[in-house]
This record gives sequence, structure tokens and C-alpha cells, in this order.
Amino acid sequence: MSVIHVSEGADSDIDNIISILESDKGSIDYLGVASDSDPLAFPDLYKMIKQVKPRGLKVMIITDGRDPGNLDDLIGAGYAHTLDLLIGREITDDQRRCISILNDNGLKYAVTVNAWEHDKDSISAIAKECEGCCMFIFRQDKSKPLNRNEMSPLTSAAKACTWNVKTI
Repeated sequence: MSVIHVSEGADSDIDNIISILESDKGSIDYLGVASDSDPLAFPDLYKMIKQVKPRGLKVMIITDGRDPGNLDDLIGAGYAHTLDLLIGREITDDQRRCISILNDNGLKYAVTVNAWEHDKDSISAIAKECEGCCMFIFRQDKSKPLNRNEMSPLTSAAKACTWNVKTI
């Protein structure tokens, strides 16, 4: 996956992005779109994806799911094919709507959480609402990662929604 980072007010070198994506499109399976805040809130996201996405390349939006309406529009236009949903301690109503939109359109999605923010109960609650996600990802704090014994109940709880559980 090749990830482009969008931010409001910053000029992207569209020609450079297009050149890199075109030259590497044979080795890239997805174009990931990320941002410091939420790419779904980026006002020109649709236009930017339309400009840079090579034909045939799928797009993954890496988002905390604050704007399900934009997600629905991007999916409807064929400019979003999957999602990596960044979830905090609990799932928000907007995130529930994003999951519903993805499920209604038959699209796969991954869930990413910060491992250190959770316990078995919070992961169980998220897993229950994300049943059918294609991957559950735990991000570790690089300076103080949870050990195997601390991670074990979390990964077990996550397996209620998918067999594909990763720790990064």
C-alpha cells in the first residue's frame, strides 16, 4: 500500500504523487489516504483522489470516521473501497454509521485501536459492534508496549469479530 497524507491548507504536489503512483502501480495494491485529523473532513478529498488515483487502484481511507456522509459519497462515486477505522475507547455514533455504510455496500474494513487504552471489556464491546471486520489491529506504545500476558485477553476478545488480529 502506498499512503498519501492530506491536510487542509497544505499544497500537495499532485504531479509528483501521480508520477510516483503511476510508476509503482504494479506493486501497489491500495492507495491509502491518511491525515493528521480526519481525511473525510478534508474539503477536496474527492477531487484529490480523482486526480491522483491510477485506473484500477483501490483506495483505503484511514479515518476515525467523523464524517460518514462523505464516506458514503466517496463509496458511491467509486473512490473508496475499504476503510481502516481508528477507534478510541468506545465506538461513536458516526463510526457506527460508517460501519453500516460499509456493510450495506459489501465493503471490507479494518479496525485499529491503541492497545494501551483498552481492557478486555472495552475490546469485547468494540468487537461486538464490528463483527465481520476483516482485521483488528492493536497499536502498541513504542516506549511502553504491553507484554504478551497483557495483550492476551485483548486479542482473545478481538477474535469475537475476526480471526485476523494483528499487533503493530
